[in-house]
Amino acid sequence: MKKKLFVATLVSYLGIYITMPVLSAISTKAHMIPSQIGIMISLGAAAMLLLAPIWGKMSDIFGRRIVMIIGLFGMGVFFILYVILFHMSIASSKAVPLFFYGLMGTRFLLGIFMTTTPTAANAYMADISTTKDRAKDMSSLGFATGLAMVLGPIIGGLISTTGNLYLPFYTTIVLLLLFTVIMTAILPERQVSINEAHATDKKETGSKKFFSVKLLSWLLVGCSVMFVVVGLQLLTSLYLHDNIGQTVVQSAKTSSLLFVILGVTLMLTQILQIKVLNFSARKMMIVGIPLLVLGLLLITVASAFWMLVVSYILIGAGAAFGMSSLSAGASLVVSQDQQGAVAGTVAMTQAIAGIVSPLFGSFIYQINIKLPFLFFAAFAILTYLFFLANNLKRENTLS
Repeated sequence: MKKKLFVATLVSYLGIYITMPVLSAISTKAHMIPSQIGIMISLGAAAMLLLAPIWGKMSDIFGRRIVMIIGLFGMGVFFILYVILFHMSIASSKAVPLFFYGLMGTRFLLGIFMTTTPTAANAYMADISTTKDRAKDMSSLGFATGLAMVLGPIIGGLISTTGNLYLPFYTTIVLLLLFTVIMTAILPERQVSINEAHATDKKETGSKKFFSVKLLSWLLVGCSVMFVVVGLQLLTSLYLHDNIGQTVVQSAKTSSLLFVILGVTLMLTQILQIKVLNFSARKMMIVGIPLLVLGLLLITVASAFWMLVVSYILIGAGAAFGMSSLSAGASLVVSQDQQGAVAGTVAMTQAIAGIVSPLFGSFIYQINIKLPFLFFAAFAILTYLFFLANNLKRENTLS
């Protein structure tokens, strides 16, 4: 069952990342200007922010299986509409406002379903994992996310070398709809109930209220990790151009290479965690944030490419621990019947980062090119201290 959840999470995120390399290019061909493209992408993140907690709660009520299937199917359907609108807009000889609004609205609808399957999969994993194995099992889903972050752009980039910008979208549609059918067939209709799977755990942990300062500490420190991962996607090529002195073309290529390095490091770290280290959720976060901060600070003093490589390796390792520990740690501070709700809340923090980090990061970058990295580091340190204050007061084997 855990392998099925891994695959569902991987496919869902591949649905996002395969199209990323060509999204700006195809949007430009569709007569959209950069600000409109930015708004369109932000609308998708806004939908994720609004709907992720709702999907999590719905998975508590109606079951994980149906929500996971709806997520894959919904993404597939709205990607079809997305492609149709791109075709119509590109075919027109000039910009047509109706197509702009249609593309923006479709991106919002896509965003509604982007976190649906991962949210339900995280909750499902919490349902079938013991507290002892929770961190390791959640790390496997984090590995699926990291794998999609690496493979998605590579697949999309290779497919787009044919010159057909629609091919990554067609590939994504086929993948999502195919796995909608596969998951419908292989996911058990009757999920093992929470009481059956965790009778022992529930006796030990009892009932917990949903929101607490401890949960807030996990969400804030997790948000600091996502701020970095999302912000670097926008800032890396700009920083290479302005600080290292690369041309626009060179900075784009180098930026892609650095993100491959970051993604591979993220995957290898998560494999190490699953196979060897087996850190608790709390220990992963305790180790991860200092690595993240060190990598950010190294970027600000980097004067050569090799220094940036080292910094992105550190950030990749830190992000791997941080992303994996967030889902596991948050799931351990709420009751078992609240796993869907907390998985949705975790997804919501990722959506917040997707909206705030690019906007705020680009704004303060114009003030000073090193300021975003220093801000991300400072925010990570502050949330880390808050996390430590609320998680080291007493030994808690559940976190």
